[in-house]
Amino acid sequence: MQTVPFSEEFERAIICGILTDPQLLPRVTTIVDVSDFYKERHREIWETVLNLPLDNLDSLAVEESLRDADTKAYFQQLVKDSDSLLPGLSNILFYAETIKDKSRLRKGIDLGREITAICSQEDADIDGALARLEGMFSAFIQTRVRDNSTETTKEAFQRFMDHLGERINDETGTKTGFRSIDLILHKLEGLIILAARPSVGKSALAVNIVRNVGETKPVVFFSLEQPKEQVFERMLAAESNVPHEDIKTGAFIANKEHVENIGLVSKHLIDLFETNIHVDDMPNVTTDYIASVSRQKHFELGELGLIVVDYLHIMQLDKGALVETLGTATKELRALGRELGCPVLLLAQLSRQPENQTSTEGKVRRRPELSDLRSSGEIEQTADVVMFLHRDSYYDPSGYSPPEDDIEIIIRKNRNGRIGITNLLWYPNYMKFLDRGYARIEGDDEPWQPE
Repeated sequence: MQTVPFSEEFERAIICGILTDPQLLPRVTTIVDVSDFYKERHREIWETVLNLPLDNLDSLAVEESLRDADTKAYFQQLVKDSDSLLPGLSNILFYAETIKDKSRLRKGIDLGREITAICSQEDADIDGALARLEGMFSAFIQTRVRDNSTETTKEAFQRFMDHLGERINDETGTKTGFRSIDLILHKLEGLIILAARPSVGKSALAVNIVRNVGETKPVVFFSLEQPKEQVFERMLAAESNVPHEDIKTGAFIANKEHVENIGLVSKHLIDLFETNIHVDDMPNVTTDYIASVSRQKHFELGELGLIVVDYLHIMQLDKGALVETLGTATKELRALGRELGCPVLLLAQLSRQPENQTSTEGKVRRRPELSDLRSSGEIEQTADVVMFLHRDSYYDPSGYSPPEDDIEIIIRKNRNGRIGITNLLWYPNYMKFLDRGYARIEGDDEPWQPE
């Protein structure tokens, strides 16, 4: 017959140990909590101990504070037997860690029962049930991580100070790979909104960022709007310097140099797709689906450098007012990033409002504002960073887009830093973004030019 994992002897011993030396309590409480005790009477006694001032903590004070008569009688006997229950104080931290370990095992058993109950429901919604199971399992794992962290605030601050001077050379954070953006943001943190009107270039910029980050960190890219083939076309064009249209139509086959370039860079891209870049093109997905895939990749790879979702307004949302459902989805994606310890880049559309703001000459001059986010509601409030794309050529009545264009990256909100406007060069024929003055080969004096 299976028994519930717990150690009554250790639970008694740790109570007696704290009464013998109350100064051990702060250290012990970093390991065990009230819920970690299995016996109800032990939980009641421990909660009473925690509610008493440390300077006044002794057996008489605890006994006086206990309300239940049976628990009080049990405690009196516990104090009388304390010498036999506690051989010495040297092992009290071991007792605490054992109590915690037994508590974890019981929580695992409880989780198994909940999983069985959910899976045994008749006519259960499969997607909803699986999402609940993944959320419960993820919460269980996160609890274990938090339980293993016994660092005090003082120790955390000391560690912070020890590494403060190293930040100038810190390469651990996730960067976009564009110097002009990284100089303002330093690194990607929390939830980053990247918004623009259709066809301005937000998806192309997202693909460029995915490619840059994927060189050193795992990335999960949810392409709700484009199938994988179109993502591959854009990435291959930007990487090989072969025009996107030639790749799309197959016309590159007539150019020997283009064929060689594509063959060369495709090998490197295959390596990236095998190790660091995962593209998911399932359309009309929910935040539960995004969370499920992201957790799976996090468990497989050990970490994620970035999650990218393209884009918010075509996700499958819960029923209700659009503003509220978009706000809920945004909060859930931000929470997912915090859970997995990685930033989330979320693409969004702007309303038509900027197109309606013109000067007396009929030229659009107004750059996007936070209020231009479609059904913004809580989106701008939840986001840590909000970036807009803006280029004047987008509003050219003729529809002409120059082969080398200037695009503004407008950082309207930055919770952890400064805001501002910077510029990138945009090569629409190659789906490629570059910093100004970028050298194609390290040491070259001449910036890259389209072939």
